[in-house]
Amino acid sequence: MKTILFVCTGNTCRSSMAEALFRRMLENAGESLQGIRVISAGTAALKGQRASNNATQVMREWCIDLRHHQARPLTKELIQEADLILTMTRNHKQQVLNLDPTAEQKTYTLKEYTSFLGDDKEIILEIEKLRRTIQHKKAEFFREYEEEITTLRNRRIELQNQLQAVDDRIRELEIEMAKTIANEQRELVYLEDKLPSVDIMDPFGQPAWVYRECAKEIEEALKVVLQKLLEENN
Repeated sequence: MKTILFVCTGNTCRSSMAEALFRRMLENAGESLQGIRVISAGTAALKGQRASNNATQVMREWCIDLRHHQARPLTKELIQEADLILTMTRNHKQQVLNLDPTAEQKTYTLKEYTSFLGDDKEIILEIEKLRRTIQHKKAEFFREYEEEITTLRNRRIELQNQLQAVDDRIRELEIEMAKTIANEQRELVYLEDKLPSVDIMDPFGQPAWVYRECAKEIEEALKVVLQKLLEENN
């Protein structure tokens, strides 16, 4: 029996619909395509999760019932079991190959397999080759520096915890200080409120009449300045 595996992320939308639609097509094809098993899985699927409401609704329009579909996580065992793997995106394809690099010869995006990409296939193969090289070099680098990286990460967590403790203590002290001077602070505000305002009004964003009042306020203050200067020179 030949097994075809459809792959997407959650296995509740695209791959579930692909599985259902292709199974219907096989049924309609009759005996000529008997012996083909169709399954689907998700790279980040939650086991047993139902198909999405929208996927169920759309499939209902094809007279296909997805209400009993249950998501299946993608595993290396499923990959090895499949004879053909069709993914919904290039990213899904890469995740399949990350799990099992030996599946390269049987894994395609759905459009790639149906030749929708035409001359771009060579570029895609080169991209995937480079991605695998990058993943391999990352893994090699991490293995070489794993001890140092782990030590530094742990140290960072330790320092972050220490800094948080310092910040918490500073806030506690600020609150305590505010309590200590609370009575004096209230009295200070009370006395300052008794004094005339020492600020020139801010007219920014206000109507013209506010600017006019501001100018008058400045003018009155400048008169006092001038008077003081005159007195000093006498």
